[in-house]
Amino acid sequence: MAVVDAKRKYMIIGDLAVLLVALIWGATNVVIRDALDGITPFWFCALRFFIAWGTVMLIFGRRAMAMDIRAKAAGTFTGTVFICAYLAGAVGLLYTTAGNQSFIISMSVVFVPLSVWLFTRKFPGWHVVAAVALCTAGMAGLVLDGELSVNVGDLLSAAAMLFVTAYILLVQKFVTNADPYGLACWQAFGGMILAAAAALVFEPIPAHIGGAAWAAVIYAGTAGFALTLVLQTVAQKYTNPTHVAILLSTSGIFGSVIGVIFIGEPMTVRIFIASALILAGVISVEAIPAIRGRSAQAE
Repeated sequence: MAVVDAKRKYMIIGDLAVLLVALIWGATNVVIRDALDGITPFWFCALRFFIAWGTVMLIFGRRAMAMDIRAKAAGTFTGTVFICAYLAGAVGLLYTTAGNQSFIISMSVVFVPLSVWLFTRKFPGWHVVAAVALCTAGMAGLVLDGELSVNVGDLLSAAAMLFVTAYILLVQKFVTNADPYGLACWQAFGGMILAAAAALVFEPIPAHIGGAAWAAVIYAGTAGFALTLVLQTVAQKYTNPTHVAILLSTSGIFGSVIGVIFIGEPMTVRIFIASALILAGVISVEAIPAIRGRSAQAE
C-alpha cells in the first residue's frame, strides 16, 4: 500500500508540473502576441530553439553528453517530431484562423488516450472518457467563434496535432529508461537543427530584428521552451500521457485569463463556461482515482 501511495504522490507532482507547463504556454502566447513584427515564423522558431538548446545545455550539458548513443538519438528524434508540430502550425496559420488551429491542435487530448488504448489494449476508464469529452467541449467553446471550415491550413493544423500526439507518446516511451534532463537537451538539439534548416530553406535571413521581437524570442526560448521542455519531460517519468494531454488543454484557459487581466481582453460568458468545462475535465481525471484509492483503503 505504501508503494501505491508513493506512486500516486509522484504522479500528482508530475501532473502539477504539467499544469505549470500549460500556464507558461498560455502566458507565452499572450506575451509574444504583439511582439513579432519584423521576424518570419520559421526564423522565430529557429532562434527560439537555439536559445532553448543553449539554455538547457548550459545547465544539463554534462548529463546530456554522458548518455549513450541510443538515448541521444532517441532524444534528437523526439525533438524533431515536436518541432514538426510548430512548423506545420506556423504554415497552417497562413491559411486558417487562430481559433480553428487552436481547436484542431488541442484535439490531441482525444488522440493521446485513444492511441494509448490502441497500443496497450487497456481501457483508460470512463472517468478519462468523460474528462476528454468535457475538455473537448470546453476547447471548442474557448477558441471557435464561427464555423469550422476545412482548408489547407486546417489540414496542416491536423498534421501539427498528430505530431503533438506522437511527441507526448515518444517522450513517455523514452523517458522511462533515460535521464529526463539529458533527454530534454537532445530534444532541444533536434528541434533546433530542424527549425534552422526549415528557416534557411524557406525564408530569407532577416536583415533586421527589432528589440521587441528579440525580447519575445529570448523569453519564448528560455521560459517558454527550455523550462517547459524540462518540466514536461521530467513530469512524464512519473505521470501518464493521457494526464499530460488533458492537463495541457488548460493552456487556453490560462491564456484567456492572463489576456483578461493584463491586456484588457473581454471575459465573456462563453469563455467562462468553456473554461469551467475544461476545469471539470481536469478535476475528474485527478479526483476520481484518488477517491477510488481512498475507498479501497477504507475497505
